[in-house]
Amino acid sequence: MSYRPRGAAGYLAADHVDEGAVRSLDGISCYQVGTGPNGLLVIPDAWGWNGGRIRALADDFAKQGLHVWVPMILKPVFEEGTDGDGLPPTFDLSFGIVRQLGPLLKGDWGAEKVMPKIRTIVKAMRSHGVTKMGLIGFCYGAWVGMHVAKEIELVGCAAPHPSMHIESLVGGDAAALARDSKCPWAFFPAGDPQAGGDSDMYDAGGDVFRAVEEKFPGRCVTKRFPTMKHGWVTRGSIREGQYTAGAGEDVKGAVTECFAEACAFFKARGLMRRTDAQTQSAFPASPGPSCRERRGPRRRASSRASPGAARRQA
Repeated sequence: MSYRPRGAAGYLAADHVDEGAVRSLDGISCYQVGTGPNGLLVIPDAWGWNGGRIRALADDFAKQGLHVWVPMILKPVFEEGTDGDGLPPTFDLSFGIVRQLGPLLKGDWGAEKVMPKIRTIVKAMRSHGVTKMGLIGFCYGAWVGMHVAKEIELVGCAAPHPSMHIESLVGGDAAALARDSKCPWAFFPAGDPQAGGDSDMYDAGGDVFRAVEEKFPGRCVTKRFPTMKHGWVTRGSIREGQYTAGAGEDVKGAVTECFAEACAFFKARGLMRRTDAQTQSAFPASPGPSCRERRGPRRRASSRASPGAARRQA
Protein backbone atom coordinates (compact mmCIF):
# COMPACT_ATOMS: atom_id res chain seq x y z
CA MET A 1 0.00 0.00 0.00
CA SER A 2 1.27 3.46 -0.89
CA TYR A 3 1.28 6.55 1.25
CA ARG A 4 -2.21 7.93 1.40
CA PRO A 5 -2.66 11.69 1.21
CA ARG A 6 -4.25 13.33 4.24
CA GLY A 7 -5.80 15.98 2.01
CA ALA A 8 -6.63 16.31 -1.64
CA ALA A 9 -3.53 17.45 -3.51
CA GLY A 10 -4.44 19.77 -6.36
CA TYR A 11 -2.46 17.77 -8.90
CA LEU A 12 -4.59 14.67 -8.23
CA ALA A 13 -7.84 16.28 -9.42
CA ALA A 14 -9.46 14.77 -12.51
CA ASP A 15 -9.77 18.24 -14.03
CA HIS A 16 -7.26 21.02 -13.56
CA VAL A 17 -7.43 24.74 -14.24
CA ASP A 18 -4.01 26.07 -15.18
CA GLU A 19 -2.69 28.70 -12.78
CA GLY A 20 0.20 29.82 -14.98
CA ALA A 21 0.52 31.39 -18.41
CA VAL A 22 1.67 30.34 -21.86
CA ARG A 23 4.57 32.38 -23.21
CA SER A 24 6.44 32.48 -26.51
CA LEU A 25 10.16 33.08 -26.04
CA ASP A 26 12.19 33.49 -29.20
CA GLY A 27 9.79 31.18 -30.98
CA ILE A 28 9.67 28.52 -28.23
CA SER A 29 6.36 28.09 -26.41
CA CYS A 30 6.50 27.55 -22.66
CA TYR A 31 4.12 27.18 -19.72
CA GLN A 32 5.32 29.41 -16.87
CA VAL A 33 4.03 29.66 -13.31
CA GLY A 34 5.40 31.17 -10.11
CA THR A 35 7.99 33.84 -9.44
CA GLY A 36 11.29 34.26 -7.66
CA PRO A 37 14.99 33.49 -8.02
CA ASN A 38 14.73 29.71 -7.49
CA GLY A 39 13.68 28.11 -10.75
CA LEU A 40 12.58 24.64 -11.80
CA LEU A 41 12.90 23.48 -15.40
CA VAL A 42 10.34 20.74 -16.08
CA ILE A 43 11.12 18.43 -18.99
CA PRO A 44 7.88 16.51 -19.65
CA ASP A 45 7.38 12.95 -20.73
CA ALA A 46 6.66 12.19 -24.39
CA TRP A 47 3.12 13.60 -24.17
CA GLY A 48 4.64 17.03 -23.87
CA TRP A 49 3.96 20.30 -22.13
CA ASN A 50 0.22 19.75 -21.55
CA GLY A 51 -0.07 15.98 -21.21
CA GLY A 52 -1.47 14.17 -18.19
CA ARG A 53 -1.01 16.11 -14.95
CA ILE A 54 2.22 17.84 -15.98
CA ARG A 55 0.84 21.37 -15.57
CA ALA A 56 -0.92 20.49 -12.33
CA LEU A 57 2.42 19.32 -10.94
CA ALA A 58 4.08 22.50 -12.22
CA ASP A 59 1.45 24.58 -10.43
CA ASP A 60 2.07 22.74 -7.16
CA PHE A 61 5.83 23.17 -7.45
CA ALA A 62 5.15 26.89 -7.86
CA LYS A 63 3.14 26.81 -4.62
CA GLN A 64 6.28 25.44 -2.98
CA GLY A 65 8.01 28.71 -3.87
CA LEU A 66 9.58 27.77 -7.21
CA HIS A 67 9.56 29.66 -10.51
CA VAL A 68 8.50 26.87 -12.88
CA TRP A 69 8.95 26.58 -16.64
CA VAL A 70 7.61 23.77 -18.88
CA PRO A 71 8.81 24.06 -22.50
CA MET A 72 7.21 22.70 -25.67
CA ILE A 73 10.02 20.75 -27.33
CA LEU A 74 8.50 17.75 -29.13
CA LYS A 75 8.02 18.83 -32.72
CA PRO A 76 6.82 17.49 -35.05
CA VAL A 77 4.05 15.84 -33.08
CA PHE A 78 3.31 12.13 -33.37
CA GLU A 79 -0.08 11.70 -35.08
CA GLU A 80 -2.22 14.53 -33.63
CA GLY A 81 -0.09 15.11 -30.51
CA THR A 82 -1.38 16.81 -27.36
CA ASP A 83 -1.91 20.57 -27.52
CA GLY A 84 0.63 20.86 -30.31
CA ASP A 85 3.32 18.76 -28.63
CA GLY A 86 4.48 15.16 -28.34
CA LEU A 87 2.15 12.16 -28.33
CA PRO A 88 -1.66 12.00 -28.61
CA PRO A 89 -3.53 11.41 -25.31
CA THR A 90 -4.48 7.83 -26.26
CA PHE A 91 -0.98 6.67 -27.21
CA ASP A 92 -0.34 3.37 -25.39
CA LEU A 93 3.10 3.38 -23.79
CA SER A 94 2.84 -0.26 -22.75
CA PHE A 95 4.20 -1.30 -26.15
CA GLY A 96 7.43 0.58 -25.45
CA ILE A 97 8.47 4.12 -26.30
CA VAL A 98 11.72 3.07 -27.96
CA ARG A 99 10.11 0.46 -30.20
CA GLN A 100 7.39 2.80 -31.46
CA LEU A 101 9.19 6.13 -31.53
CA GLY A 102 12.72 5.15 -32.55
CA PRO A 103 12.87 7.35 -35.67
CA LEU A 104 11.72 10.44 -33.75
CA LEU A 105 14.09 9.79 -30.85
CA LYS A 106 16.96 9.48 -33.30
CA GLY A 107 15.75 12.56 -35.15
CA ASP A 108 13.65 15.58 -34.22
CA TRP A 109 13.04 14.45 -30.63
CA GLY A 110 16.70 13.65 -30.05
CA ALA A 111 18.80 15.53 -27.52
CA GLU A 112 20.79 17.39 -30.17
CA LYS A 113 17.59 18.77 -31.71
CA VAL A 114 15.81 19.76 -28.48
CA MET A 115 18.80 21.22 -26.62
CA PRO A 116 18.70 24.54 -28.56
CA LYS A 117 15.07 24.97 -27.46
CA ILE A 118 16.00 24.26 -23.85
CA ARG A 119 18.88 26.73 -24.00
CA THR A 120 16.39 29.36 -25.13
CA ILE A 121 14.16 28.66 -22.12
CA VAL A 122 17.10 28.63 -19.69
CA LYS A 123 18.19 32.01 -21.05
CA ALA A 124 14.65 33.31 -20.54
CA MET A 125 14.55 31.94 -16.99
CA ARG A 126 17.71 33.83 -16.15
CA SER A 127 16.41 37.02 -17.76
CA HIS A 128 13.30 36.69 -15.56
CA GLY A 129 15.37 36.65 -12.38
CA VAL A 130 16.15 32.96 -11.85
CA THR A 131 19.58 32.65 -10.22
CA LYS A 132 19.38 29.08 -8.88
CA MET A 133 17.95 26.29 -10.99
CA GLY A 134 16.87 22.67 -10.62
CA LEU A 135 15.36 20.24 -13.11
CA ILE A 136 12.78 17.49 -13.00
CA GLY A 137 12.43 15.19 -15.99
CA PHE A 138 9.75 12.54 -16.46
CA CYS A 139 10.43 9.42 -18.56
CA TYR A 140 11.84 10.80 -21.85
CA GLY A 141 12.42 14.08 -20.01
CA ALA A 142 14.89 12.43 -17.63
CA TRP A 143 17.01 11.34 -20.59
CA VAL A 144 16.99 14.85 -22.06
CA GLY A 145 17.57 16.19 -18.55
CA MET A 146 20.81 14.25 -18.28
CA HIS A 147 22.02 16.00 -21.43
CA VAL A 148 20.99 19.33 -19.91
CA ALA A 149 22.86 18.49 -16.69
CA LYS A 150 26.18 18.04 -18.46
CA GLU A 151 25.94 21.56 -19.88
CA ILE A 152 23.76 23.82 -17.70
CA GLU A 153 24.59 24.69 -14.09
CA LEU A 154 21.92 23.05 -11.93
CA VAL A 155 21.72 22.38 -8.19
CA GLY A 156 20.09 18.99 -8.74
CA CYS A 157 17.84 16.91 -10.99
CA ALA A 158 14.94 14.59 -10.12
CA ALA A 159 13.75 11.79 -12.39
CA PRO A 160 10.41 10.02 -11.79
CA HIS A 161 10.20 6.83 -13.92
CA PRO A 162 13.31 7.72 -15.97
CA SER A 163 13.96 6.44 -19.50
CA MET A 164 17.69 6.95 -19.84
CA HIS A 165 17.97 3.70 -21.76
CA ILE A 166 17.05 5.84 -24.77
CA GLU A 167 20.72 6.83 -24.81
CA SER A 168 21.65 3.34 -25.99
CA LEU A 169 19.14 3.59 -28.83
CA VAL A 170 21.00 6.57 -30.26
CA GLY A 171 24.38 4.88 -29.93
CA GLY A 172 25.42 6.21 -26.54
CA ASP A 173 25.91 4.83 -23.04
CA ALA A 174 23.63 5.92 -20.20
CA ALA A 175 26.27 5.49 -17.48
CA ALA A 176 28.83 7.45 -19.48
CA LEU A 177 26.27 10.21 -19.96
CA ALA A 178 25.55 10.21 -16.22
CA ARG A 179 29.24 10.60 -15.44
CA ASP A 180 29.18 13.92 -17.29
CA SER A 181 26.45 15.36 -15.06
CA LYS A 182 27.40 18.54 -13.22
CA CYS A 183 24.95 17.94 -10.36
CA PRO A 184 23.45 15.24 -8.09
CA TRP A 185 20.36 13.27 -9.09
CA ALA A 186 17.31 11.68 -7.44
CA PHE A 187 15.86 8.68 -9.27
CA PHE A 188 12.34 7.32 -8.70
CA PRO A 189 12.04 4.23 -10.94
CA ALA A 190 8.85 2.19 -11.23
CA GLY A 191 8.06 -1.50 -11.19
CA ASP A 192 10.15 -4.65 -10.84
CA PRO A 193 13.19 -4.53 -13.13
CA GLN A 194 13.01 -8.33 -13.49
CA ALA A 195 9.41 -8.14 -14.70
CA GLY A 196 9.47 -5.34 -17.24
CA GLY A 197 9.78 -2.41 -14.82
CA ASP A 198 12.30 0.39 -15.04
CA SER A 199 15.89 -0.81 -15.32
CA ASP A 200 17.97 -1.55 -12.24
CA MET A 201 20.55 0.93 -13.60
CA TYR A 202 18.85 3.49 -11.33
CA ASP A 203 19.10 1.40 -8.16
CA ALA A 204 21.92 1.70 -5.64
CA GLY A 205 24.12 -0.86 -7.40
CA GLY A 206 23.14 0.20 -10.90
CA ASP A 207 25.50 1.79 -13.41
CA VAL A 208 23.68 5.11 -13.74
CA PHE A 209 23.22 5.65 -10.01
CA ARG A 210 26.82 4.70 -9.24
CA ALA A 211 28.05 7.09 -11.95
CA VAL A 212 26.45 10.13 -10.31
CA GLU A 213 26.99 8.91 -6.76
CA GLU A 214 30.72 8.47 -7.27
CA LYS A 215 30.87 12.03 -8.55
CA PHE A 216 28.62 13.48 -5.82
CA PRO A 217 29.03 11.15 -2.82
CA GLY A 218 26.24 11.31 -0.27
CA ARG A 219 24.12 13.67 -2.33
CA CYS A 220 22.22 11.38 -4.69
CA VAL A 221 18.98 9.50 -4.02
CA THR A 222 17.27 6.44 -5.43
CA LYS A 223 13.85 5.18 -4.40
CA ARG A 224 12.03 2.49 -6.34
CA PHE A 225 8.23 2.20 -6.44
CA PRO A 226 7.94 -1.52 -7.28
CA THR A 227 4.13 -1.67 -7.44
CA MET A 228 3.76 1.30 -9.79
CA LYS A 229 3.69 1.32 -13.58
CA HIS A 230 6.15 3.36 -15.62
CA GLY A 231 4.61 6.81 -16.07
CA TRP A 232 2.45 6.76 -12.94
CA VAL A 233 3.44 10.22 -11.66
CA THR A 234 2.23 12.08 -14.73
CA ARG A 235 -0.37 9.64 -16.04
CA GLY A 236 -1.58 7.51 -13.12
CA SER A 237 -5.25 7.98 -12.13
CA ILE A 238 -5.91 10.69 -14.71
CA ARG A 239 -9.14 11.42 -16.57
CA GLU A 240 -10.65 8.53 -18.53
CA GLY A 241 -10.42 8.41 -22.30
CA GLN A 242 -6.64 8.63 -22.51
CA TYR A 243 -3.68 6.39 -21.74
CA THR A 244 -3.31 5.90 -17.99
CA ALA A 245 -0.47 4.32 -16.02
CA GLY A 246 -2.54 2.70 -13.30
CA ALA A 247 -5.50 3.88 -11.23
CA GLY A 248 -6.80 3.86 -7.68
CA GLU A 249 -5.96 5.28 -4.28
CA ASP A 250 -2.60 3.50 -4.07
CA VAL A 251 -1.52 5.17 -7.30
CA LYS A 252 -2.66 8.58 -6.07
CA GLY A 253 -0.80 8.01 -2.82
CA ALA A 254 2.37 7.06 -4.69
CA VAL A 255 2.10 10.20 -6.83
CA THR A 256 1.93 12.30 -3.68
CA GLU A 257 4.78 10.35 -2.13
CA CYS A 258 7.05 10.88 -5.12
CA PHE A 259 6.17 14.57 -5.30
CA ALA A 260 7.13 15.06 -1.67
CA GLU A 261 10.35 13.06 -2.08
CA ALA A 262 11.31 15.28 -5.01
CA CYS A 263 10.59 18.34 -2.85
CA ALA A 264 12.75 16.90 -0.07
CA PHE A 265 15.59 16.38 -2.54
CA PHE A 266 15.34 19.95 -3.83
CA LYS A 267 15.21 21.18 -0.24
CA ALA A 268 18.44 19.31 0.47
CA ARG A 269 19.98 20.88 -2.61
CA GLY A 270 19.08 24.37 -1.35
CA LEU A 271 16.49 25.05 -4.05
CA MET A 272 13.52 25.04 -1.69
CA ARG A 273 13.20 26.31 1.85
CA ARG A 274 12.86 23.69 4.57
CA THR A 275 9.45 25.07 5.55
CA ASP A 276 8.25 24.79 1.94
CA ALA A 277 9.01 21.08 1.72
CA GLN A 278 7.69 20.30 5.19
CA THR A 279 4.41 22.21 5.23
CA GLN A 280 3.24 20.74 1.91
CA SER A 281 4.08 17.13 2.76
CA ALA A 282 0.83 15.18 2.70
CA PHE A 283 1.84 11.95 4.39
CA PRO A 284 3.75 10.53 7.39
CA ALA A 285 7.52 10.66 7.69
CA SER A 286 8.12 6.90 7.46
CA PRO A 287 7.77 5.20 4.06
CA GLY A 288 5.45 2.27 3.64
CA PRO A 289 6.18 -1.00 1.86
CA SER A 290 5.25 0.44 -1.56
CA CYS A 291 8.80 1.64 -2.13
CA ARG A 292 12.42 0.61 -1.71
CA GLU A 293 14.98 3.27 -0.96
CA ARG A 294 18.75 3.52 -0.85
CA ARG A 295 20.91 6.48 0.07
CA GLY A 296 24.46 6.69 1.32
CA PRO A 297 25.65 7.69 4.79
CA ARG A 298 24.29 11.01 5.96
CA ARG A 299 26.59 13.75 7.05
CA ARG A 300 24.23 14.54 9.88
CA ALA A 301 21.27 12.89 11.58
CA SER A 302 17.82 13.45 10.13
CA SER A 303 14.33 12.86 11.45
CA ARG A 304 13.31 11.60 7.97
CA ALA A 305 15.38 8.41 8.18
CA SER A 306 13.22 5.35 7.78
CA PRO A 307 13.59 1.89 9.37
CA GLY A 308 15.87 -0.41 7.45
CA ALA A 309 16.91 2.18 4.87
CA ALA A 310 20.10 4.14 4.56
CA ARG A 311 19.57 7.61 3.13
CA ARG A 312 21.70 10.12 1.35
CA GLN A 313 21.50 13.83 1.78
CA ALA A 314 23.86 16.78 1.45
